[in-house]
Amino acid sequence: MSLDELYTSPQIAKRLGVTRQRVDQLVELGQLPRPLGRSGRTRLWRAADIELALAGRDPSTGRPPTPDWDTVPAPDVPLRLEVDEVLTVPGVWFDEAPRVHVRIWRGPAAGTRRTVVLYGALAESHGIITNYAETVARAIAAKHLGVGEARSAWYFGFWPRGFPRPELQVQYVSFAFPRVSGGGLLDTLLRRGSRDAWTGEFEQPVWQTIQAAQLTRVLGIEPDLDFPPGTYTAAVVTALAAGHRPAVIDFDPRGLGAQLRRVTRLHAYRQALLAGDGARPGLPALGLLADGGHHAAARTAEALGIAVRVLVPDARTVAEDYRLHADAADPGARLVERRFYRPGPDEHELLIRYADLADRELSTGAVHRALTAVRALAGALADQAETGGPHADTDLGDALAAAEPELVSTRHLLDPTLVDDPGPAPRAITEPGDAEHAYLAAVSWWGPAAGDAHRAAALRGHLWEKDLQGLRTGYDPFGRLVLHNPTTGTVAVERPRALPAAPYPDAAEIAATPGSMTAFVLLPDGRCDILPTDPRYSHDDVTWGYGGTGPEILARALSFAVLAHPDPEHPLTLEDRPPSTDAYLLDLVTRHPQYEPLRLTVSALRAQQDAAPAPAEVTE
Repeated sequence: MSLDELYTSPQIAKRLGVTRQRVDQLVELGQLPRPLGRSGRTRLWRAADIELALAGRDPSTGRPPTPDWDTVPAPDVPLRLEVDEVLTVPGVWFDEAPRVHVRIWRGPAAGTRRTVVLYGALAESHGIITNYAETVARAIAAKHLGVGEARSAWYFGFWPRGFPRPELQVQYVSFAFPRVSGGGLLDTLLRRGSRDAWTGEFEQPVWQTIQAAQLTRVLGIEPDLDFPPGTYTAAVVTALAAGHRPAVIDFDPRGLGAQLRRVTRLHAYRQALLAGDGARPGLPALGLLADGGHHAAARTAEALGIAVRVLVPDARTVAEDYRLHADAADPGARLVERRFYRPGPDEHELLIRYADLADRELSTGAVHRALTAVRALAGALADQAETGGPHADTDLGDALAAAEPELVSTRHLLDPTLVDDPGPAPRAITEPGDAEHAYLAAVSWWGPAAGDAHRAAALRGHLWEKDLQGLRTGYDPFGRLVLHNPTTGTVAVERPRALPAAPYPDAAEIAATPGSMTAFVLLPDGRCDILPTDPRYSHDDVTWGYGGTGPEILARALSFAVLAHPDPEHPLTLEDRPPSTDAYLLDLVTRHPQYEPLRLTVSALRAQQDAAPAPAEVTE
């Protein structure tokens, strides 16, 4: 072996830009291989072993580049799996602390000690390993790795089949754990396992998608990766870690059981209403639904039948999809045995019964009536649940809530030009201005009325705890519920998303306060309305003074609620207006200074609309 193929301690120190004493420390920490031998008093290392241990690591940042996977040597013996657990990752702002599947292998490789960390995207919190990769790595290091090991470990992220792509995916992610001047902060945090160990920033990591076979080469053994789609969950990996192989699970990722319970519940109430029953065991809301006499009960039964109709297609699709998957061979079956949910005989018969009904019964008018009835029933049931009323039925409320968007979708398919009223959007305003005070002056302070407990609860959910003491309830001139705390000044309103019942008079004014994101309409008779936003767009916070989403929403709201429509049942969108009107509204809201109150006259807006040229008629 020539001298060119060997490194001495001074050469390694120069190569790394560190002292000879630091080289000794790196050897003791296992980050560098032990010397091959000595020549007199000089220790010698094989140059190839040193370069492999460094993996090309940049000594100025400690950040390794992407390895050449074709030259990575296999370990002397398969690495030993020493950690296999579900780890809760603190320090991430979710409703529930996210979890990842952590596996750590260790063992000798090419004259040094190799540590491989594989962290997986569990179905319960799959986004975390991309969006919070450094946080995950620090949480793993704080619990399982020594300081030197944390910096020298090989990190890999894993997505199973079905997320985010049909095939499984493995990524090599190399981290440079940050050092603070003085070199000690992260080291201290990792040594004591502090919960603060995941704060701070990392150097830009290296990301590279690799083949599963390349990870197998690094480990010297093939890891479990081929989970059937939808089964990479905390419960499954915990069962596998405990030696249960395959893990047997009841499998219903698309909620077929819940869908069938909803269909069954709606059908039971419909049957009772058609039979003329005012009470029936197990159907506590029947008296509420039957209230109003025979004709009202018949209309409610019709609405429930249509609600079942719109829920059945998806349930049948899921049931058939489950059947096909259950009958097909799955290469992941050695890890997980999926017991797909199967409809019972009665459930199957019910699906067929409603699916075979004639489509002519699903007219636009019938679906619209059903949607209106479903929303009214859902509100009444929510009130029963909020007040502990005798007609409360959580299962029926869940079924109605599931049917509502399907009815909206069905009505849209039958008549795409119809505009849906999704109901009010609750909003809290913490710093009322002149517009809000004008609105509050028009509110009648009493209530809430019987049957509005759920509306009040929805509004309270948008307030801070400090605003709940001393809260008063009222109704504006248009029947909308209002909550106001005179001490803190906070107001909670139900912002409409439907056309006003009557066109605003020309003498009305649009007024808004910077930061409230809600606009009001000051009417000449002293009443004050809330400017509706266009329900065809998901955003409804209005602002002005720049070219972002908020000003566009305000422009759309002005077009929707203030300007006239040739056919009010089919309102024009902003894009349907003449280009000059479209440009005028957008320019108007973006030009107004963002931090100044907004004040616009309805007459001026309509004058601009009247001045716009009419669209040219198309001739054949």
